[in-house]
Amino acid sequence: MSKSLSILCFGNSLTAGYYNWGQDYHPYAWKLEKRLKAAFPTHILRIDVDGLPGDLVKSPPGRFLPRLQQKCAATSYDWVIILGGTNDLGSMYPPEKILPALKEAWATAIKSGANVLALTIPECGARLQRLIDARAELNSQILKHDADSFYAFDLHKEIPYLNATKETKARIWDDAVHMKPDGYDLVGNLIADHLIQLLS
Repeated sequence: MSKSLSILCFGNSLTAGYYNWGQDYHPYAWKLEKRLKAAFPTHILRIDVDGLPGDLVKSPPGRFLPRLQQKCAATSYDWVIILGGTNDLGSMYPPEKILPALKEAWATAIKSGANVLALTIPECGARLQRLIDARAELNSQILKHDADSFYAFDLHKEIPYLNATKETKARIWDDAVHMKPDGYDLVGNLIADHLIQLLS
C-alpha cells in the first residue's frame, strides 16, 4: 500500500513565490514537490500552498492565524512549513510582539496533528540596523524554540542578501525582498534537503 505525505507551505509573499511586482508567482513548493517525488517515488504526495502577500503574523491586524486555523481544520497535514514575520518586521513590530503570534501559529498546526517546520526570516535589502537587529533576535528565538513535533530550519543563513555577490543577487533576487524563480527553487531545494533527512 502506498504511503501518503501531505504538506502545507504556509506564509506570505515569499511562500506564494511572488515576483515581477506580483504579476507572476513561482512558489518554492514546486521544486520541493519535485524533489520529494524523486526521493519517495511510492508515496502519494499532496503539497498545498497558502501564501498571502502582505499578511502579518500578528493577527489582528493580520489574517495569519485564522487562515492557518481554516487550513488545518479542512485538511489533516503531516507537515506544515511556516514562514512569516517579514511584513511584521517591515511594519516595525518588535520581536516580542511577533514571536507569540508565531508560537500560536506553530501550536495550531501541531494541535491539528501536523509536524511543523519553521523557517527563519531571510535577509532583505534594507540596511536599517534596527531592522537587522530585530530580525536577528526573532530568528534566534525561532531556532531556540523547543516543542514536540517542532523543527526549525535556518533559511536566513542559507540565503544571504547583503553579502551576496552581484551575480548571485541578479540570479536569485527580484527586488530587495522577493526572489526570482531561481531563488525560490533554491529555497525549495534547501527545504527538500532538510525535510528528506527528517523523513528518512
